[in-house]
Amino acid sequence: MLRNYKQYFQLIRQVFSQSQRSFHQIRQLKDLQQIYELLKEESLTSTASYSEPMNPDGIFANNELDLERIKVYGFDFDYTLATYKPTLHSLIYDHAKTFLVKNLRYPDHLMDFCFRPGMGARGLHLDIKRGWLMKVDSYHNIQLGTVYHGMRQVPDEEVIAAHHGTKLSVDEVGYLGMTPNMFQFVDIFTISEITLLRDVTQYFIDKSIPFAPEYVHYDVREAVSVFHKSGMMHQIVGQAVEKYFQENDRLKPFLLRLRDANKQIFLITNSNYWYVNCGMTYLLGKSWTDFFDIIICQAKKPSFFGAQKRPFREINTHNNSKSWDRVHKLQNGKVYVEGNLTTLVQMTNWQGHDVLYIGDHIYGDLADLFLTHGWRTGAILEEVKDEINVINSEPFQKAIRWLNVLQWLIDQLQVIPGREADEIMKLWVAEREEERTKSRDYFNPYFGSIFRTYTVPTYFHRRLARFADVYTSNVCNFLNYPLDYIFFPRRMALAHENVLPTPDINLLLMKTAQEAMRFETKS
Repeated sequence: MLRNYKQYFQLIRQVFSQSQRSFHQIRQLKDLQQIYELLKEESLTSTASYSEPMNPDGIFANNELDLERIKVYGFDFDYTLATYKPTLHSLIYDHAKTFLVKNLRYPDHLMDFCFRPGMGARGLHLDIKRGWLMKVDSYHNIQLGTVYHGMRQVPDEEVIAAHHGTKLSVDEVGYLGMTPNMFQFVDIFTISEITLLRDVTQYFIDKSIPFAPEYVHYDVREAVSVFHKSGMMHQIVGQAVEKYFQENDRLKPFLLRLRDANKQIFLITNSNYWYVNCGMTYLLGKSWTDFFDIIICQAKKPSFFGAQKRPFREINTHNNSKSWDRVHKLQNGKVYVEGNLTTLVQMTNWQGHDVLYIGDHIYGDLADLFLTHGWRTGAILEEVKDEINVINSEPFQKAIRWLNVLQWLIDQLQVIPGREADEIMKLWVAEREEERTKSRDYFNPYFGSIFRTYTVPTYFHRRLARFADVYTSNVCNFLNYPLDYIFFPRRMALAHENVLPTPDINLLLMKTAQEAMRFETKS
């Protein structure tokens, strides 16, 4: 604790005066150490937030979007109009592990495993040949400390030696989530897959069973894919909608508002009709089709957006049979399957800038529409709400507040020569690493935030920013905004532009000086 507040008040006043003149460097090491002590005490005891709280139910813009210009709203089904309870992760995990044991002859002991939340995260990359899960940033750097082989954290030195540093080439990372030796887990369904992959890998390691990591990846991926593609998942979930679908009492008012405003509404999903019917009936009632002008199921996205010759077929909703004749006109109240975007646009005469399509998969739903067809796009990511709640929390605010102050102190220390300064530098840098790890672990103890590394966006966020005009945690958050609302992206400071931490330090120094003055007056 500090004792001579009068002395430190003079020092703080001097430093604050310097800070007003673009932060002239503090030349005396002793002075800087005292400033460190003062600012640390103030940062960690302050109850003031580092930043203004964000709205967990807000909509966030990567690109300017004027809703008044949107005439047509399109939606995906899974994890967009329909959201699921956590029980779905356990269901996928359990059936995938059963497939491994029963069909691929994996050890019977795997049947004792169960899904554990927090083992996986959207956006992770897998080094297929090594079986390493990792988080990659927007500059293709591996974030050290987030590389795992099973449950073992791979030491930084091992990661650097294997990849000759932390930088991955564009050929290694790829552009749409997959290369011969890298696979990106993009949608939320893959959380179960990541968890099972880690569990199987760790089991083989613990039991000293020889295995090739790429084969485990292929087998786990097959096990999860079969559960989806065979229709088994849909059969189970469709017969127990209350157990797996999340109720959403805002969905009907949202769609009603669009319809009452004469907006056209359509649905394009890869799921089959009977399953969508089960979910939508649960969410909207038996007359759910009345909300949509066009309904397209089994669309086979993303090929739907590029296919030129696949025609639409009408489906008989009573017996689930497909028509044999070509569809020449899309009609309200009917349900179509397959088809392609080119034919859809020709039949509707929609202009790209008039359409907003909202989905949860940045590659499968949004990339082609944004890059090739000029549609406006929105991403639904339920993790947004969870992460904002963490960001708004007092422990995280304190951690970030002190981390930014500490970074500024390190910047000042760098220009002071001498062995003693070098020793202090080691201590402060080590403390910075500790604080960075602490702030990361508030989100996920293995991988941190899905949107950022310590200081820059993740590769996943970079793709999100590239392909989605706006993003939010729930499609019904649009109810919080009028239909003529304009979403503006926030101005981001470039590296050579003025940034926030400097005035923040100013305010902190001023407050510390004021506290010292009050203490001096009382004395």
